Amino acid sequence: MNIAFDTLGKEPVELDLEANASELPELLESGAIGKVHAHVDVTPLAEEIYLARGEVRGILSLDCGRCLDKLDQPFETQFNLLIGKRKEKGLDWLEDEDQGIEDYQVKLGPDVFDIPLDHIIAEQVILNYNLHPLPDLDAQNNCVKCGRPAPVIKEKKKTDRVDPRWAMLKALKEIPAKPAPKGKVSGEKRGKSES
Repeated sequence: MNIAFDTLGKEPVELDLEANASELPELLESGAIGKVHAHVDVTPLAEEIYLARGEVRGILSLDCGRCLDKLDQPFETQFNLLIGKRKEKGLDWLEDEDQGIEDYQVKLGPDVFDIPLDHIIAEQVILNYNLHPLPDLDAQNNCVKCGRPAPVIKEKKKTDRVDPRWAMLKALKEIPAKPAPKGKVSGEKRGKSES
C-alpha cells in the first residue's frame, strides 16, 4: 500500500487505498487477513512538503489466549505522516523525540516515487491492539468470545525437596552433642590442689 508522490500537487488530495493483507508482509505477520482499507487526506504545507493523515481499517485473525481458537477482530488505526524531499537518493525515515506514537516523518530522494505505508500500518496495529487477547469469562466460567468453558489447570502439590548438597550439614546437625569432659572448673591451674 503506497502513496504515489506524483499524485500530490498544490491542492489537498483524498486517497482511498486498498490491498490484500497477504500482499503486506509486515501486516500479515501481525495477524491481518482479507482486505485492508486506508483513507488518506494529504495537505500541502510548503513546496514539496506534505502532511498525510490516514485512517486504516481491516480484520485481525488472532489466537485467543484462553481457548486457543482463532478470533476475528476488526481493527481501525490512524497515523500522521510528514513527507518531504531531499537531494540524496533513497528513502529516509526520521524520528523526533517530540513526535507522538502515531506520527512519522519521511524524506524522499529523487529516485523514490512511492511512499510505502505497510510499516506504519503494521506498527500502529502492534501498538494499539493486543495480538494475544485473553477474553473475560462469564459467570459460568465460559469464554465470552467463543462460549467454551475455560480450561482448568490443576496445580501440582509442591514437595519440599532438600538440596543434596545440604544433606551433610543436616546430618551434622542431627548428631547429638558430646558431653563436656569432666574435670576441674576452667580457670584453675593444673597440678595445684586447694588446701
